Amino acid sequence: MRTKYKPWAKPYIDEHPELMYPIEDVKKLSNLHLEIGCGKGAFIIKMAKKHPDIFYLAVEKNVSCVGSVAKGLVEEKIENVKLMLIDGEKVLDELDDNSVKVLFLNFSDPWPKKRHYKRRLTYEGFINKYVRVLEMNGEIRFKTDNDDLYEFSKESFLNSSLKIVSDIYDYDGLDLEDESTEYEIKKRNSGLKIHRLILRKE
Repeated sequence: MRTKYKPWAKPYIDEHPELMYPIEDVKKLSNLHLEIGCGKGAFIIKMAKKHPDIFYLAVEKNVSCVGSVAKGLVEEKIENVKLMLIDGEKVLDELDDNSVKVLFLNFSDPWPKKRHYKRRLTYEGFINKYVRVLEMNGEIRFKTDNDDLYEFSKESFLNSSLKIVSDIYDYDGLDLEDESTEYEIKKRNSGLKIHRLILRKE
């Protein structure tokens, strides 16, 4: 889903450098809760409010989305979330081994054309990076409304060293350790099924 360009977003981000996490410091992180592709931030903001003792890092490459998240963090006075305006793969490449406790992949771009499958965040190359950065018993929590991406992702995970500990085709969204994204709410209201997978490194 395309996000409308917001001309105020970059100036707003520049006015709030305290919200941004530098790429050169990610190697210092451990026990990390990481969202790759945070969109406009509804999910990460609600999670951070629910768990003020947990540090969340939200990664997003769309400047308008990051501006929206930044604005939400300021308005809600949330201090346990930092943002990175960068491609998620670059962050994965910088993270130390065994440094991520939970990785959230919420409604990632399905890249529907077969020639683009390698760009999917559940393609084999990405999964290998997740396995490296996840700590032992760390989890990936994946949601999508796209049937093809769900089936592709499940097969990719089955072919990896990760264990599928939960596979729900019609997820009701009631897990207390989860929250809805803006996109998810819209799709639920239109009657679409949400699919959810939870993977664990064992």
